[in-house]
Amino acid sequence: MEGAGTEEHPPRVQYFLCFNDKKKRFINNTFHLYLHKNYLLLYFRIGTIHEDVTTDVLGLIGRWQWLVTFASATLMVPSMLNEYEDMLLLEPSEDIYCDLSDTISITNSSLCTFTVLNGTKEIKCNIWHIKFMWIIWIKKTWLVFCDQRTKVLSTTIICRLGLLFGCIIFGLVSDNFGRKRAITIDVLADLGFRLILIFCDTESWFNLLIFLRSIFASANIYTGLVLISEVASSTWRTSLSAIVSTPRLLASVCLVPLAKAAPNLETFNFMACLFDVFLLFLLRWTPESPQWLLFNRKITQAEKILQKAARINRINVCSNFKIRPVNHRAYDCLDENQTCLGIITKYNIRVLSISMLVFWSFYYFLWSSLYIGIYSKHNQYTLLKLLTIIALLSVFNTFLYKKVTLKFLLVINIGLLGACNISRIFMEWFKVNHSAFEIVTSISLGTGVIIHGLILNITPRLFAINIRCTSLGCCHSSGQLGSIICYLIVSFHAFEDVVLIVIETGLAIGLLLLCYVIPDVDRRELPDIMEDMDYFSELSKPLRWATQKTNSPSNEELEIRAYSFGSTGQNYSANNHHNERLPAQRIGFRRFLPLFQGFTKKTRRIFHI
Repeated sequence: MEGAGTEEHPPRVQYFLCFNDKKKRFINNTFHLYLHKNYLLLYFRIGTIHEDVTTDVLGLIGRWQWLVTFASATLMVPSMLNEYEDMLLLEPSEDIYCDLSDTISITNSSLCTFTVLNGTKEIKCNIWHIKFMWIIWIKKTWLVFCDQRTKVLSTTIICRLGLLFGCIIFGLVSDNFGRKRAITIDVLADLGFRLILIFCDTESWFNLLIFLRSIFASANIYTGLVLISEVASSTWRTSLSAIVSTPRLLASVCLVPLAKAAPNLETFNFMACLFDVFLLFLLRWTPESPQWLLFNRKITQAEKILQKAARINRINVCSNFKIRPVNHRAYDCLDENQTCLGIITKYNIRVLSISMLVFWSFYYFLWSSLYIGIYSKHNQYTLLKLLTIIALLSVFNTFLYKKVTLKFLLVINIGLLGACNISRIFMEWFKVNHSAFEIVTSISLGTGVIIHGLILNITPRLFAINIRCTSLGCCHSSGQLGSIICYLIVSFHAFEDVVLIVIETGLAIGLLLLCYVIPDVDRRELPDIMEDMDYFSELSKPLRWATQKTNSPSNEELEIRAYSFGSTGQNYSANNHHNERLPAQRIGFRRFLPLFQGFTKKTRRIFHI
């Protein structure tokens, strides 16, 4: 019987189920059917023991996974300290003073100008004293806040442009050289450029340093999230990703208040430098992603990391612990040269990639508009109220997640955001009191933070290992582009407030439609090789690894290892038809086309009759 196996090649079976020939039924492509006498033999192909080699060795959760979660979340904290990201919303602190000579009689003075006694013309200040770290006075001959208002906006645009390019660059670095290397470069660059910015005293150098810092310190925005996504089990991936993404979510609402709380930007930068020094020590406990190492055939390094992690989790592994691909298909996929440009030639991947880029751009435009609207009039009460609303919405979504999927939660929150924007339109038209308008705006902002958290959780799961960071970096870059466009429109008052709210509502509807393209990712494995978008079936995840964990392996492990190590190229060729994949089902709105055509034909037939 074909597929039963021989002494040389053990059977590739886990379960055998028999059905009478008269009771044949449809079975999906995960199973194979063999006809033997009067019975239909069902053959189930073995994948991995649980879901991936990290979970197989370390279990669903343990001390090592929590350690990586803490390290990844802490490494994302610097995104909360990038005050240049929203420089246009900042104002100069009080601990900056114009240096005025004692020999001049001054009648009126401010931070940027002063008036001489018996004079009417304002004179620009050209020297300032800054109280650095509350104790040291340093002298500056240029201050960005005393230039034209567009200079502060240009600083924001320069920073965002740097992030736009930096997210893509670090995505390529991370996918080609490792997650940890990208994080290390980020921490060192952030520390160095911040130290230089403290004492920078020239406008041109100031703008250049901000641009370079934004480029070389972009990895902390998302690389830690990718790392924990590839380390966590499918059961815990959503929860751990939510913890790691918390600093980025807090940055979206607390960045401006944090920068305003410091005496001046120089002091704020130095405090961020001290935190970067702490991160240098934390890098010691930040591992490389075992999945990335296995994909790049660095099996020995992956084995060492998992052995060390097993000791931390108090799991005993044998001395000759080894990791091997389950079958020859893994080797074939590893030998494939799949680049970012080449992989998007497939229809489903192209549709998903473009849809996610548009989604992030729309979201960041929508968020930036709301963000400027409330933080241009920022006060402590508004921040406290906003954090309270975000906490309540988070608790509500946490309870709701037990009943629905992440994708459905995303749809609910986008719908709530659109409803809040429609309410804001009517409030503008009917001149509703300011308090009600501010509450609705705060709910919109809170919902926007929840949406940001959901897409941070979903997006890394949609792409394969070899393009995961690059794709996620491109999504962040697309979002930065959306923010830049929004900042320019709002700053130069290109539209009236009501028109801008109508645009925001239209973007919310667009986001709602794009949710149709996003696949469900709950309790699923991360796709190893994205040959098609139907990667939730066994046959569409070829990169499988078997582990020899202990000296007394289970029967299932024995079968996997026997199949893995006993197979040969000849056997693989002989059974190649077992490994053929069914065509992927097309995603996107094109799936509606056959339904629309059928509806049109029926309508024509009815009217013809």
